[in-house]
Formats: sequence, structure tokens, C-alpha cells
Amino acid sequence: MAGTGRKWLIGCGVGCGFFVVIMAVIIGGGVFTARKFADRAEKIEVTFGQMTAQYGQPSDFVPELDGHVPADRMEVFLTVRDEMGSVQQEVSGLFRTLDGSGDEGVLAKVKAGVKFVPSLLVFIEERNNILLNSGMGVGEYQYIYALAYYDLLGHDPSDGPGFSVISDNSENEGDHWRWSARANSDDEEETRLKREREVRRFVNRVQSIVIANQLAALDEAGHVDGLDFEAWRATVADEAAAMDRESLRILWEEGLPEQIRASLEPYATRLDATYDPMTSILEMGLVDHD
Repeated sequence: MAGTGRKWLIGCGVGCGFFVVIMAVIIGGGVFTARKFADRAEKIEVTFGQMTAQYGQPSDFVPELDGHVPADRMEVFLTVRDEMGSVQQEVSGLFRTLDGSGDEGVLAKVKAGVKFVPSLLVFIEERNNILLNSGMGVGEYQYIYALAYYDLLGHDPSDGPGFSVISDNSENEGDHWRWSARANSDDEEETRLKREREVRRFVNRVQSIVIANQLAALDEAGHVDGLDFEAWRATVADEAAAMDRESLRILWEEGLPEQIRASLEPYATRLDATYDPMTSILEMGLVDHD
């Protein structure tokens, strides 16, 4: 049933950091439906359930009162990034092949298409398992990811392949998904801009709640060591209001507060080495969903 597949897709999407999770792809007229990946989907549901039980929803995350990332948490984050390296490289290679970024021919693209969806599901499962084993929830992971790669290093939220992923939304046969190559540079730019909006909306929805959590924690504590409490509270309140007001805003995108920047800068080189533009959309929102 189409409704059942859609329910799983949306449910996993929120938890796994996806805006939409692809569950099927059309390659050369051959249809792969979500039903063929039910076993893998069930495993992902189990790991997501474990993560939710241990860490809550991503939007439950509460940053440090001053927003900085402690050194031990940065080390955990970087360990997760390092351990994801092999699966990240595999999926990135598939994206590059399908995107036409290399010299691969038609046969290579067909083979990449066949492996496309299973590899994405492996990516999700591996990421969740690594986070569980490392002691980090999705909310904290995404918080650090956005601060590090978007704010500190200035990477573009629209990074990703030059094709879109769309749903045929068939009511009779379930949700069918396919990757759709763009015909020209104008279409590629349209894809990039649409992806950026979707990723920004996803990040904004989660982090608007996260900074609201931080503001509530500040009010409960009534002080922050080493900072002018009233001035800092006003800064956080202003940022929280801006996040609510501007749906495409990313947390602290106009400039990281000094204490947050200071906690990230020592790791800038290591962070940059773990960034992959092709797979970034799998971390903070996979688009689009027509």
C-alpha cells in the first residue's frame, strides 16, 4: 500500500536526518519498490528506536548553556565521521557516477543505479549504528555538523549531485522513486537552489527547537560562567526569534559567537578532511520530493 510506504519514509526521515529517504528507484524502466528493501528498513527502524529511547528525538537535544561544543564531544563527532568514511566514499562514488562527474559510461551508470538505493539504506544503518556505539544522538550530531561545516567552514547547504530524486507517487503500486538527470545547466541550477531551500528548511525546523531548548535551559540556570548572562541571553533570544521568523535561516549563519567558534576552530583541519559535498544531503536533508 502506498500509505504504508509513505508512513515509513516520513517516520525514518525525521529521525535519520533525512528530509526524504529514497526507498525505490527506476532504472531503464525497471522498478524497484520499497517492499524489496523491507528487511533493511526494519533494521533501520530498530536502530532508530534504540536511538530515540536513549537520546530522544533530534529536536530534544539541548546544547551547552553557552552553545560551545566540549572537546570530548568534538572527538566523538570526529570519530563518527572517520568511521563513516568507507560507506561515505561508496555512496559518494555512486552519486558522482550517476551525476556524470567522472568518465564512466552507460554501463557504469546502470550498475551504480542498481546499487543506489541499497547503498543509501546501508548509509543510514551504518550512521545510526556508529552513533549508537559512539554514544552520540542524532540531534547532537546534526547540531555539530551544521555549526562545523556550514558556519565554521562555510560549506554550501546545497552541495550534492546535479540530479534530483523524485517520487512518482503511484496510488496503485506504491511509492516509486527515481533519480532524474538534469538536461542542462539551467536545470542544474534550479535543482541546486531547490535543494538548498529544502535542506535549510529541514535544518531550521530542528534547530529552531534546539535553540529554544537552549534558551529555556538558560532561563532555568539563571547564569553562565564566564559570560555576561543578560547579554548572552538576549543574543540567544534574538537568534531564536530570527530562526522562527526566517524559515531558511541556519543557526548562527551571520557569525558564530566567539565561544562557539573557539570550541570548533582547533578541529577545522580535521573537520574539513571529513567533509564530502556529495553526501552532505544525506546528513541534513535528502531532496527533493515532488
